[in-house]
This record gives sequence, structure tokens and C-alpha cells, in this order.
Amino acid sequence: MMNYIPELRLADTKTLEKDVELRVLSLGAGVQSSTVLFKMLDQEIKPADIAIFADTGNEPKEVYEWLEYLKTLMKGKLQLEIVRNNQNTGNIVDDYQSKSGRHSLIPLHIVRQDGTSSINMRTCTSEYKIKPIQRKVKELVGGSLRGKCVEMIMGISYDEIQRAKTPSNKWSIHCYPLVENKITRQDCKHWISHTDYPQPPRSACIICPYHDNKEWKNLRDNYPEEYKSAVDFDEWLRNPNSKSGALDKFAAYNEKKNTTAQQFVYKGKIPLKDATLDEPSDYQGSLFDDECEGMCGI
Repeated sequence: MMNYIPELRLADTKTLEKDVELRVLSLGAGVQSSTVLFKMLDQEIKPADIAIFADTGNEPKEVYEWLEYLKTLMKGKLQLEIVRNNQNTGNIVDDYQSKSGRHSLIPLHIVRQDGTSSINMRTCTSEYKIKPIQRKVKELVGGSLRGKCVEMIMGISYDEIQRAKTPSNKWSIHCYPLVENKITRQDCKHWISHTDYPQPPRSACIICPYHDNKEWKNLRDNYPEEYKSAVDFDEWLRNPNSKSGALDKFAAYNEKKNTTAQQFVYKGKIPLKDATLDEPSDYQGSLFDDECEGMCGI
């Protein structure tokens, strides 16, 4: 019997007493969850039955390339399943720009005519990360989660311990091997540097409003096509000729509040194309949003 490292297991008492039917790695494809995967392949962490990655359709090219690398690495050892939101196109940007159909709320930065500002509510994590993974899990256990018990392994590190939550449902046990063993994100990077594994990319949507200056600058300087797509989306948000279900609702809300407002993807609340990106970021929103682990900072 293998001696695996211990895991913090959170669930209600009755769920913890159930026999586990399925063990799932919620793969964010960033540093922490990739470390968990590597340690599973190295038999340090108890292996999962399957790894699931939720694709928003707006992942950076390097993330898709990383997933291809992981597929090759995992072949014959662990199955990798890639899932998407199945309500519309499965692409978070295309859905947001659609004139009909459902769309999620993206945490865009809002500036009102009186100078006050805020950040929009966020439902994109739920719609494009959590729900697609849960649908796949439901399918894997026979179509119903009632009475089931599934271990969901999360790549949340010790420095993000406040993200380690007990699930609200009665069918899952959230497992946190990095938290239990006090492994931080920096520890993960250090450990990988002493193995034959390459360093994972940062995993977050191209248009993510939680990007800091360093991340936007990396996109601008190294992935110009992706950066342009983010600039184009940002400009579209404020173009008076733009039409979509999401913009209609935003306009209706402003009318109800008797105000006007503009939305931005850049935390500096100016057009992304005008941002110099040279100033060190003082915005800490991305501190615990390094990757959408099916949790994404919630």
C-alpha cells in the first residue's frame, strides 16, 4: 500500500462517512494544480480517477499548449477531460457579445458619471468553470449526484488557505493536499524547478479584469494577438454601436439608477490601449486568482 501525503478533507460529517465513488482532480492548468498532478504521477499524492479542465474558450495559447503537454504526460496513467459551458457557444467572450441567449457576469471595472467606481459582480466562474465540471462529474457517476460521494482535489496552496472551503452540497469532499502539507505557490515553483517538469503557465482568461500590469504587459509584449483581442473587447464595451444582451442589461440598470457608466477590463479604469503598464501594480485582486481551479477566488 502506497504511503501518500495527507490531505485536508472538508465536507459535512455524513458525507465524510460515505464510501468514495470517484476521485477528481479539478485541473486549473496553472502552477498549483499542475504541481498536484505531477505529485500524483510521482505517487506522492493519491492519484485521481480523472482530471477535468474547464475551458472558457478564452484561455491563452500557452495554456492550450500546456494542456497538450499534459495529455502526452498523462497518457496511459490518468484521463484528462476538457469541458465547456454548454448553454451557448462555450466561449465566454462570444457569449457576452451575443445579442441573445445567456451570458455570465464578468467582473469588469465600472466608472460612473459622478466619478465613483466599482467592480461588477462575477458569475463567469460559476458558469464557465464550476458548473461544467459538476455536469461532467454527474455524468461520470451515472447521471445523479444524490447519495453519491466524490472527492474533488483542489490545487489551492497554503498561502491561499482562506479559499479552502467546505462544500455546500452533500455529495462532494473537497481535498486540499497542498494546504495540509503547508505548500505555498512559491514552494510549488521551487519544487518543479528541481524536477524534469517544465514550469506551468499562469492560467486565466485573456480578458480577465483581475490581470495586473505585469500580466497585461506579458500579453502585450509576448502574445500580441491575444493582447489585441483583449483591447478589441475592451473597446467594444464602450462603443455606442455595440449591441448585446449583456450591454442592454447594463444600460437598463444605469437608466434605472438615473446615471451613466462605462466598463473597462483594465483595473486602472482607462482604455487598455492607453495603459502604459509600466507602473508596478498596486491592485491585489489577482493575488488569489492565479488560476481558475473551479473556484477562482470565490
